[in-house]
Amino acid sequence: MSTSWGYGGGAVENLLRQAQEQQRRLAEFQQQRAELRVTGESPDGLVRVTVDGDMKVGGIDLNARAMRLDSYTLAESLQAAIDAAYAAFAERQQELMSDVLGGSDLVRRAQAGNLTPEDWFREFGVDLTDPTRGLRR
Repeated sequence: MSTSWGYGGGAVENLLRQAQEQQRRLAEFQQQRAELRVTGESPDGLVRVTVDGDMKVGGIDLNARAMRLDSYTLAESLQAAIDAAYAAFAERQQELMSDVLGGSDLVRRAQAGNLTPEDWFREFGVDLTDPTRGLRR
């Protein structure tokens, strides 16, 4: 059954297929993000923090030398490791988004700000310059 409504033969079906593909990609991204584990390390190398896919701290590893630090220095090292873990998580999440969701030229152009709504619809065969097209007999 064709529901193109006069907009470039099959445009609605094409839009629907694209939406379903994006939905599949989003589910894939969410699955990969849930499985994500990243680790950040303090600059002194004494503290390592692991963050999971829910952005929760999943583990803290202290080097034995860290126990010799005063509480203020240990807290600074711990905070630096947490910050590094969250930064690594954000970077890895962005990579996943690009890999899974940003695979199309349209998405890349939209992210770069080089895609107008008219361009988007034109890619799917919909000409917005004449809204009455397809209504005439």
